[in-house]
Amino acid sequence: MPHLRSAIGGVLLAAALAAPARAETSTFDFYIAGIKAGEVTLDLSEAKGTYQAKSRIEAAGIIGALVTLSYNGSSSGRLTQRGPVPEAFQAHSITPRTDRRTRIDWKDGVPVSVSVEPARKKAPDPAKQGGTLDPVSAAFAVLRDLPRDQLCDKTLMVFDGSRLSRLRLEPARDAGATFTCEGKYARVEGEAHSLSSQREFPFQLVYAEQPDGVGRLQRIETRTNFGVATLERRS
Repeated sequence: MPHLRSAIGGVLLAAALAAPARAETSTFDFYIAGIKAGEVTLDLSEAKGTYQAKSRIEAAGIIGALVTLSYNGSSSGRLTQRGPVPEAFQAHSITPRTDRRTRIDWKDGVPVSVSVEPARKKAPDPAKQGGTLDPVSAAFAVLRDLPRDQLCDKTLMVFDGSRLSRLRLEPARDAGATFTCEGKYARVEGEAHSLSSQREFPFQLVYAEQPDGVGRLQRIETRTNFGVATLERRS
């Protein structure tokens, strides 16, 4: 599951500084081998060259009855023609092993203050993470509605205070009103995830064209040791 969260937590896209103020709330259901495992809610807003984003993940169904698993994160920053540039990020994650809180402050695209409690045994040097996005900023970049030509064919580097990851999206495959991006998540530096030690995971992003011409994410799909995992839009 953590690699899918990273996928959520992660990917691209430019936005114009003059874009009008707007806000979106999206809810996704998370399934593993067809069994509901959790819910993801995203609150995304932008105005006057800035953005704010919140992400909530909760275990549900059989998984929720067996384990405590949750993630609450928020991020804010500037929107530039090259994409989001984070200024502040904080997250609270709970897994069967750990209750962890993280805060990162950026200046000019570089993390200048990082707090992770409890701390990891090893983590990337924050001073070398210029140009990275936090997981929630990455979610803002990929999960909001965007014009078709701003989707896919991108690479994002994601720094969550404990790990450096890479999200690569290949050019979109067009099928009329639906288009698909093939992607790959790779853990570049930092400890292995508590639920999986794999370094790379392929995934798919499926978008549907809306009446106004923008693409809206409908589904994320990947394979895990437990079967096919999907994140499907509810609203």
